[in-house]
Amino acid sequence: MPSTKAQLDLAIDDEAAAHAREKGGVLTIRTRPQHGCCGGRVDLATVSTEPPTDPEAYVRADRDEVEVYVHRSFVSLGDEAMRVGLDRLWIWRSLYVEAAAQM
Repeated sequence: MPSTKAQLDLAIDDEAAAHAREKGGVLTIRTRPQHGCCGGRVDLATVSTEPPTDPEAYVRADRDEVEVYVHRSFVSLGDEAMRVGLDRLWIWRSLYVEAAAQM
């Protein structure tokens, strides 16, 4: 019989973890609605360095000396992996999360 315990398969790239530690040591992964021009909507995975305003809606995990809050909608009974990375363009840095299979 399969396990009913929720699993969280989450990896954070070294650069993304270092960026998060510089910004306070917190990552929050949640969804954000994206609306289309003709009324369509899709929920996209986003990541920020701000703590959640409603922590009870999140699962907390520690990875690479970073407190990570993952919205419960991403925590599944399967083995779907999520990865947090860092994009760089000249002086700008931006975190991203790959979680397409979870959406």
